[in-house]
Amino acid sequence: MTRPRSEDTGPASASRLAGLLAAALLAAPALAGCDAMDSMLGREAAGPVDCARYQDDAPKGDDTAPLLMLYLDISDNSAENAGRVAEGLRPYLDAALREGQYIRLVASGGGDAALTYSDCFDGGSLFKIDRNNDTREEKDRTAAVEALTEEIDHVVQSEHVSPTGSVTKLLSGVNDEIATLRAAPGVRMGSATVVVWSDLLGSGETSDCLNVDGKKASVQIAEAMVRRCFSPETQQLRPIADSKVRFLGVNVGAATKPQQDIARYLKGELCRRISSDCG
Repeated sequence: MTRPRSEDTGPASASRLAGLLAAALLAAPALAGCDAMDSMLGREAAGPVDCARYQDDAPKGDDTAPLLMLYLDISDNSAENAGRVAEGLRPYLDAALREGQYIRLVASGGGDAALTYSDCFDGGSLFKIDRNNDTREEKDRTAAVEALTEEIDHVVQSEHVSPTGSVTKLLSGVNDEIATLRAAPGVRMGSATVVVWSDLLGSGETSDCLNVDGKKASVQIAEAMVRRCFSPETQQLRPIADSKVRFLGVNVGAATKPQQDIARYLKGELCRRISSDCG
């Protein structure tokens, strides 16, 4: 089986730029209204999201705050898929802003390219919306979630997508990432939730334990693949200690029935080994 990766090889294809230009021309009379919306969402017109507007002071004393780790295995950087990813992560952003959580986002488009780290979600700042008035807090949190999901949409569409790749590169570094963040000065982190967006359809790298090319869709094959990932010989993956793990994006995009089946089986097998609290 071949991973259904996007044909777009960069963050700004000609067709996307043409569509954006046309939309901008059509929307010209409404720019004043858009500028007002931009201000409400925490960014200047046509500028980046001001993430600092949604951040709060770190916990004091013996108090800690949870960590939300977002890992995006991007096999399709289209606007449609970016919207799906952003919507899938929306409940986690809402909970983070409600409770107060550190947020770290790492993305990969596959191939040999380095991982992409978000300047907005760098893991070193606490995200929280806290107001004295409940109604105002709800409105401000809704606006904040809207802005931050737009930031995720931007990350997905900006990611260079390779014809090869898998989620292995992202998952292999989770424990080290969490340990580094917890050791940072002034950061007081408690429990961690690791949210992974991936279709789990790795392709192109024969040495990659999650490469599904040529694999039959069966529980037995999926079990053997994941066992190899965690084996002492390869050690491509390790259990993620003391963390909740959630896999999103499986069977969300276009895929054949066999691809859907093996992705579902792989998710089940990964959950059996990667964390005692996985879904």
